[in-house]
Amino acid sequence: MTGSKDTMKAYLSLLVVFFCWGSVYVANRYVLNSLTAPELACCRFLVSSAVLGGMLLGQRGHLPKIDRKDRAAFLFIGFMGYYLSMECTLLSVQYAGASLGSLINSLNPVFITIFAAIFLKEQLTVRKILCLVLAMIGVLIVTGGADGAGNVPGVLYGLGSILAWVVCVVSIRKLSARYPAMLITFLGITLSLIFHIPTASFELVNNGLPQVSLLTFLCILYSGVFGTAIPQFLWNYSLSKLPASTCSMFYPLMPVFSAILGAALLGEKLTGRFFAGGALIAATVIVSSIPHDRHKASS
Repeated sequence: MTGSKDTMKAYLSLLVVFFCWGSVYVANRYVLNSLTAPELACCRFLVSSAVLGGMLLGQRGHLPKIDRKDRAAFLFIGFMGYYLSMECTLLSVQYAGASLGSLINSLNPVFITIFAAIFLKEQLTVRKILCLVLAMIGVLIVTGGADGAGNVPGVLYGLGSILAWVVCVVSIRKLSARYPAMLITFLGITLSLIFHIPTASFELVNNGLPQVSLLTFLCILYSGVFGTAIPQFLWNYSLSKLPASTCSMFYPLMPVFSAILGAALLGEKLTGRFFAGGALIAATVIVSSIPHDRHKASS
């Protein structure tokens, strides 16, 4: 029963993860009127590092000891997953536009499933492959396809972001057998600041101090807490309970949640295309989450 409860918690956590990641696009859209992308990324990770550090100390009273042999792996996660992937994502959107950028980002579950099969020996079933194909079709329907504004650098940055994140996911999955999810998330995000701070400082030197309103500040806090700290922790928690390929199946929900919030908060219109694609994505997520062995799932 405990395993079944943990699995259900992991599935619910993934829903929260992609709702938060979808919502952060709305907040970032406002913040980027004042801050550059590297400045925003640095602020997000500073806030999330402080939040996770406080949660971890409140929970344990001290930071757990890290084996010497694992220290390089934590630094690798910080650089690849929380710095390089983030920077490449922002550059992809800058060069390719939001539409094409989101389509490239939707390839995450494909790459995660392939890498999980190769490096984590996770089973690549016919059902998973079919769900991936149907989910990608759903994403294409929801986003309306690329608008043709992209170019080669934008596509390459997008693919670089995916590869960096997928390699990070494989490393997190391996470490999750020995360390709690919150510790992995805190150290990965905190170590990424080694790289984020110099990048943001370079932007400040070139552009000067930005004008930050109260609403901008609140949106930055939201991005750090609900766009980074909480969903990253829940993502890593889910990775410790479920196969990486299963977790990746929830990725197509992100543009759905983003579109819903955009309509609710920014007055953007939802078309029939959105509802058709959203229904297809929801169906594939549900199907991919049903256990193969019902007897095993109920035990």
